[in-house]
Amino acid sequence: MAYSNAAAVFRGDIAGVLEQSKDWENGLIGTKVMPVLNVPVRAGQYPTFLLKEAQLLKQSAKQRAVGGAYPRATQSFTQDTYTAIEYGIENTIDDVVTADMARFFDAEVIAGKLSQRSLMLSHELRVAAKIFDNTVFTATNSATAYTAANLATFDFGADVDDCKDRLLAKGESIDNLRVVLSSPVYNRIKASTKFQNRLRGAGVSSDTFLNVGLAAAAEALGVQEVLIGRSSYDSANEGVAFSSSNIWSNTLAWVGSVSDGGAGYFGGGAGFTLNWSEYGPVIGVTTYRDETIRSNVVRSSHYVAEKVVNSNAAQLITTQYS
Repeated sequence: MAYSNAAAVFRGDIAGVLEQSKDWENGLIGTKVMPVLNVPVRAGQYPTFLLKEAQLLKQSAKQRAVGGAYPRATQSFTQDTYTAIEYGIENTIDDVVTADMARFFDAEVIAGKLSQRSLMLSHELRVAAKIFDNTVFTATNSATAYTAANLATFDFGADVDDCKDRLLAKGESIDNLRVVLSSPVYNRIKASTKFQNRLRGAGVSSDTFLNVGLAAAAEALGVQEVLIGRSSYDSANEGVAFSSSNIWSNTLAWVGSVSDGGAGYFGGGAGFTLNWSEYGPVIGVTTYRDETIRSNVVRSSHYVAEKVVNSNAAQLITTQYS
């Protein structure tokens, strides 16, 4: 029963802080799909060995006759480049606000958190655009559309297996594969009959499939990890009412290699977030004083480039979701 007292006075000065979208950052997957790689210069060049140019998979080894010469092959490489770009945002905290709000919260801490969130949102949107780009990665329609009407017939696991075959045909490893999906698409997949059967084969009982963890989903698909983009953002212009949009599209699913950080400079992944380390960390927060407006200023910034280094290392599934 709700408390009711006509003499009661609401004490806003001792109430807690309400923050909508609290813990929003937990749904971000950008740095898991394109891991951070620190680079020493803002703009750089690096060598690349390509199938079409470097004869990487040519059957060049031949039988040598006694006294004869070995066959020779020429291994060539080309050059690729990157250019890091600075992104950032500032929040000002007037001294009046700092003094007035001190009994509720540390205004600089909140400003830092919100500016950092804005920077992370921007990065997530850029990563999603790079990963779900069917002009960079080969996209193939799902064998059956991922619609509610097709829950009994579409087979996401088979579509992922087909992606693996296409990756192997390009000479790529499938040891460190990740699957990237939007939340609505993953929820549809979990409810599909054929995916449920795969989960049961991985040891998940039939009465728990809708609450299955991502580790079991990855085991059922035979990949290292399943990453779900769960975050939304306000796509409306400044000053217009909130309009929710998903960061990760429902139209595509990504199956690709992600570096585990242990195989050299680029580590075999499809792409990276290249962070110019001389500028600072990948998410940097600094403060300074602007006496002309009697405010402390909180700045969140970074110098990064989201770079696809190997377009052969991933495949896209066009989900035909509706």
